[in-house]
Amino acid sequence: MKPTSGEGPAERRRGDERVSDMLLVSYSIGEEFEPEFTETYDLSIGGMAMLTNAEIARDSPIFVTLELRSDPQPLLRLRGLVRWSRFDPMVEYYRTGVAFPEVDGEMRTHLRRYIDTLNLLRKMDVL
Repeated sequence: MKPTSGEGPAERRRGDERVSDMLLVSYSIGEEFEPEFTETYDLSIGGMAMLTNAEIARDSPIFVTLELRSDPQPLLRLRGLVRWSRFDPMVEYYRTGVAFPEVDGEMRTHLRRYIDTLNLLRKMDVL
């Protein structure tokens, strides 16, 4: 199966600061499917990249639940859109990019705080 179009110029333009971190995530592409569990490897306020067992079509709606490690806040539940999905033979999974077009103020603040904390800990060589 040919992977969905790869990361093009629009996908490479990233307005939000990103952080590389492995976070537990569950996702579902519809109510008729059971959630799948995986990890993210890249996160920003505007989206994330994760590993998936199968290719997911571009522009598919996706429902994501993130668990932020060591964070007392409840799980984050986000609606997203798949932007790209391509097979990576090195890890034998699909790398899948998801945009969060509808992040509200509270969710944005929570994600920003988490990303800023991770970046600060990395600068201090704690992580």
